[in-house]
Amino acid sequence: MRIRGAGDSRINVTIDGVPLNSPEDQCVFWANMNSYSYFLESVQVQRGVGSSTNGDGAFGGSVALRSRPFSYDPFLELDASYGSYNTRNAGFSASTGLLGNRFAADFAFHTTGTDGYVHGTAGNSGSWYVALSWVGRDVVLRYRNIGNYEHTGQAWNGVTAGTGDLSIMDGTYGNNTGIKTYADMYAKGLGKFNSLYESLDTDTYGLSRYTLNDGSLWPKTTDNFWQDHNILSAAWNFAEGWNSTLSLHYTHGYGYYEEFRQSNKLSKFGFASFKDADGNTVKRTDFIRQKGLSQDAGGAVWNVSYSGNGWDFIGGLSAQLFGANHFGYLTYVASPAVTAHYPVLAGLSDTNFDEGLYKYYDSDARKNDYSSFIKVSKNLGKHFNLFWDLQYRRVTYRTDGINDKFIEQPDGSYVNQVLDIDKTYDFLNPKAGVSWTSGSHRVYASFANSNREPERNNFTDNGSYPSPESENVSDFEFGYQFSGRKFRAGANLYYMDYVNQFVQTGAVSDIGEALTTNVWDSYRAGIELVASADISSWLTLEANAALSRNRIKDFDEVVEDWDNGSQTIHYDNSTLAFSPSAILNGFIILHPGRLQATWHTSYVSRQYLDNTENRDRSLPGYSLSGLSLRYPLKFKGLLKEVNLGLDVNNIFGVHAATSGWVYSAIYASGGHPEGNRYYQIGFVPTAGTTVMWSISLKFR
Repeated sequence: MRIRGAGDSRINVTIDGVPLNSPEDQCVFWANMNSYSYFLESVQVQRGVGSSTNGDGAFGGSVALRSRPFSYDPFLELDASYGSYNTRNAGFSASTGLLGNRFAADFAFHTTGTDGYVHGTAGNSGSWYVALSWVGRDVVLRYRNIGNYEHTGQAWNGVTAGTGDLSIMDGTYGNNTGIKTYADMYAKGLGKFNSLYESLDTDTYGLSRYTLNDGSLWPKTTDNFWQDHNILSAAWNFAEGWNSTLSLHYTHGYGYYEEFRQSNKLSKFGFASFKDADGNTVKRTDFIRQKGLSQDAGGAVWNVSYSGNGWDFIGGLSAQLFGANHFGYLTYVASPAVTAHYPVLAGLSDTNFDEGLYKYYDSDARKNDYSSFIKVSKNLGKHFNLFWDLQYRRVTYRTDGINDKFIEQPDGSYVNQVLDIDKTYDFLNPKAGVSWTSGSHRVYASFANSNREPERNNFTDNGSYPSPESENVSDFEFGYQFSGRKFRAGANLYYMDYVNQFVQTGAVSDIGEALTTNVWDSYRAGIELVASADISSWLTLEANAALSRNRIKDFDEVVEDWDNGSQTIHYDNSTLAFSPSAILNGFIILHPGRLQATWHTSYVSRQYLDNTENRDRSLPGYSLSGLSLRYPLKFKGLLKEVNLGLDVNNIFGVHAATSGWVYSAIYASGGHPEGNRYYQIGFVPTAGTTVMWSISLKFR
C-alpha cells in the first residue's frame, strides 16, 4: 500500500485506536489480515500527516480500522465465494444479541484458499474474531480477540528480466538484452514464472522444479505466520460532555519462511570456499534456509474528550512495549562435500531435512514507544473553526546479537555482522488548521509537522550508506469542498517538504524488500480532485484524480561498479521511485431497484523503479477495469436475506506490472558503462481476467 507515494512503513494503521503496525518494520503485512472486512464497521483513510488522534507517528498517511459495535439483535450470517485459480472463501458471523440488557457476544471466522496465479503461490489463510461486551448505564466494557494465520507460497522475486548471463529472457529492452514488452513475457509463457519455485535451466523456457539430492521435489518457498491480538477497553461518560476511553492491548506473533536457495555461495551463510578431495574448489551449493521471528507487543492507550460551548478537546497518553527474536536456520545443504568439510552441517545433506537444523544468526530487539497529545478546536461564530494539535513521542530502540550478513576476515573466514544498536528519539509534532463553512461550501487550510524513526532494515541493510537518521516532514494542505443535493466536488492542494526522507536505492534484500537511505531535501506536491453526480435515481457517476510531482532535489546514487567497486552519481531534481505523477479513477454506479452495479476504471502513470528517472528502469503506465454486481433477495421468516455477488477484474485481460524492483550495475569492461548499465528488473505481473462469485445468507 502507498499513500502519496509513501510506503507501508510510513502509513500508520490502527484498529479501534490500537496500533497494528509491526514496531520494528513499521509495516502492516496485509497478507496476515485475512477477511477482516467481515467484522469491521468502517475503514477511514487519511492522506498526509493527519491528526494525532489517528495514532502515533502518522507520517505519510493513516488508516483507521474500526470493529463493528455489538449487535442488539441475534443474527447468523453465512458467507461463501469462489472464483478464478480455485480461489475460495467461506465463513460465518454471528451474535447473541444483547442479553439481559447487559451482555453481548459477537463472533466471526473465515478461511481463504487459492491455487494462485503465479506458479508456487498456492496458500490458505484465515482469521477469527470474538467480542464480549458488557453495557452499563455510563460504561461499556469490551474484550476483543482477533487472530489470524497464513500459509502461502511466495513470489517476491517477480518475473525477472535483464541483461547479460543472468537474464532469463531474450529480445530487446531499451539498449539491453532482455524483455521488450509485457506481451513478449506472456507470449513466452513466463507470466506465471516464479524463480523462487522453478528454474529455466532445462530446454529454452522449459520450467524445472528444484529437486533434492534423492531427486524428490522441493515443494516451494512458503511463508507462515500466526498472530493474536487482544484488546480490553472501557468507555465511559463521566460527566455532561466528557468521555474517556482506556484500552489495554497485547499481541503475540510468530512466523517463518522457508526457501530453496539454488547455487548460493557458501559465504552467504558464513562459510569459506575450500578444495574437495579431488582438488576442486567448492564455492557454491544448494541450500534450504528457514528465517523467522517471534514478537510480543503490549501497551495501553488512554483518551479523554470534551465537547460543549463551541469547544472540542481531546487529549491522550499511550505506551507500547515490544520485544522480538530474529533467527535463521539452515535445514538442508545439497553437497555432501560441504557437510563433510564443516561438521556443524553434519546430516543436513540428507533429505530428511526437518530433523536437521543449523542456526546461522540470532538477534533480539526491544522497542518502547511513549506518546502524549492534546488537540483543541474552537468554533468562531457560525463559519470559522480553528484547531491546534501537539504530540510528543519518545522512542527507544535496542537490538543486539548477530545478523544474517557476514563479513570476510583477513584469513578468508567469515563472521556474522554484530548488531549493537541503542537509539533514543524525542519528537515534537505540532499541527494547526483553520476552516470556513457556509451552506454547501467549505474551505480549509492546515499545517502539520511530523517525525519518524528509522525502521530495523534501515539499520541492518543500509549497505555502504551511513547510519540512518530520523525523517521529518512539513505538510501544507489547502482545499475546497462543495456538497450539493445532487453534485459533490472537492479539490485539495498539498506540499510535503521532507528532510532526511528515506528513499529506495534500487537494491533489494533477499526477500525483495526495497532498501533505503536518507536524502536531505525532497518533496511531494500535488492536487487531489474528487467529484460525484447523481444523474438520476438509478445512476451515479464518480471520479477522482491525484496529480503530483515527487522530486529529490539532490540525490547521490551509490551504484555497483564491477570493475572498480562502486561509483557515486549525482542527480538534480530526479523523480522519486514508485511515485506515479497521475492516478485516475472513474466509476459508473447503477442502482435500479435492488441491483447494485459498479464499473470501475483506473489508470496509473509510469513508475520509476529507482530514483534515477531512467525509463528503461521503470514500469509503464497501465489501465485496469472491473465490474462488481450485487443483488439482495428479501425473505420473511428465519432466513431474512440472500445477497448474490459477482466481481470481474481486469475485464480486458491487460498485461501489466503493478509493482517491481530493479538491480543495476556498471560493468564497462563487459560492455555496460554508465548510460548502458547491466540491470535486472523484477516485474510483478497482473493476472488476466478473473471472476469471483459470492453468496451471503442472513438469518435473524
